[in-house]
Amino acid sequence: MKEIDLKGYKGFCFFKKDDSWERACISLVCTMLNIPTIALDINDPYPKDYVPSGSVEWCLQCLGREMIPDYYPKWASKHLHRSVWKHDKWPLNQKVFIKPADRYKRFDGFKTTGSYKKKKKPPYWCSEIIQFEDEWRYYISEGKVLTGEWYSGDEINTPDAPELNIDIPKDFYGTLDFGMIHFKKLALVEAHPPFACGWYGKQNEIYVQWLIDGWNHLQNKNSAT
Repeated sequence: MKEIDLKGYKGFCFFKKDDSWERACISLVCTMLNIPTIALDINDPYPKDYVPSGSVEWCLQCLGREMIPDYYPKWASKHLHRSVWKHDKWPLNQKVFIKPADRYKRFDGFKTTGSYKKKKKPPYWCSEIIQFEDEWRYYISEGKVLTGEWYSGDEINTPDAPELNIDIPKDFYGTLDFGMIHFKKLALVEAHPPFACGWYGKQNEIYVQWLIDGWNHLQNKNSAT
């Protein structure tokens, strides 16, 4: 197992009620490499020298600020291969994939029916609905792909991730979900920040390092504002 660069952090902290696969993977790496872990209740103060792992809401609480969702970064717009737009009005008479545009997890994204069914408060991200054959998650640190892992589509063959030959800004830390669409094109599904993100790989130390790198970037960015 590769050594982990803790970047000055002591270890990882978890939300006590988190029983996720991701926590199990992180805990395994930490046990094997003697990296300390602690578990916190919802109102326990967050120790700044630990990297948190848990829900989006809990990690943002640890970060100490809200983040506006950026599912479709401008620099990646040419890889969307569909119409995506922000809107303050419910897309009546349109069938779109919709997500909240102001706050992560205010509601889960879903496909609308063209009616007012399941209507939520604005603002929204709306996306033209397209069919993805297979989908992969690419874990990015400092604009570099650490690994790409299949997560949806052909459950029998689970094809390896195609090489991601795109220009990614050096200050991007997070994940990029890409899917195969018609004519064998890769299209961006959506982007995510570098925390509270599902892990689909087998080399758990990659995930651990990705979390550390991303959290360090966010904390440095936080202290600079």
